Amino acid sequence: LETELAQMSTLVREDPLTRSLNRRGLDDEFAREASRADRYKHPFCLAVLDIDNFKALNDARGHRTGDEALIHLLKIAKEELRLTDHIARLGGEEFLIILPNTPIDGAVKIITRLQRSLTKKYFLDNNEKVLITFSAGVALRAEGEPQEAAIARADAAMYQAKQTGKNRVCTAQDVPNKSNR
Repeated sequence: LETELAQMSTLVREDPLTRSLNRRGLDDEFAREASRADRYKHPFCLAVLDIDNFKALNDARGHRTGDEALIHLLKIAKEELRLTDHIARLGGEEFLIILPNTPIDGAVKIITRLQRSLTKKYFLDNNEKVLITFSAGVALRAEGEPQEAAIARADAAMYQAKQTGKNRVCTAQDVPNKSNR
């Protein structure tokens, strides 16, 4: 019964396709890491990733190939990310990576390394190499900043990466001081 309960708990927290965290799992991990960061005054970053030209990939090669591309991205991410990092599917081809105890420059390096690794480890569709890239926005969460606000800042930086050429990492603007909020 305990084993079954543990399996059910995992299913409730995981995206069934990619085996990344789903929204419930993201909410749990974000709350845990934000609390830890605030308590110990550690930096805490997050990154929003969006696969470039995903609609074109789906249209040209089909939704099954699109699903396999998502799975490929997660496989590479799990190889490249640290054990303490968490990846969650926000929806469609968009993911969020939680990078605890990581300053902004370190987070940018980690996400850039993931980008480079993804371009080196080709995704194969019918034995044909298909280049998959993503645009990312990285934000340093301010102490006490709500989850949605931090994600919105990272998301805005990701859109900046898309608008300035794709396959790049942009950093979010800092949160205004508490006195300015």
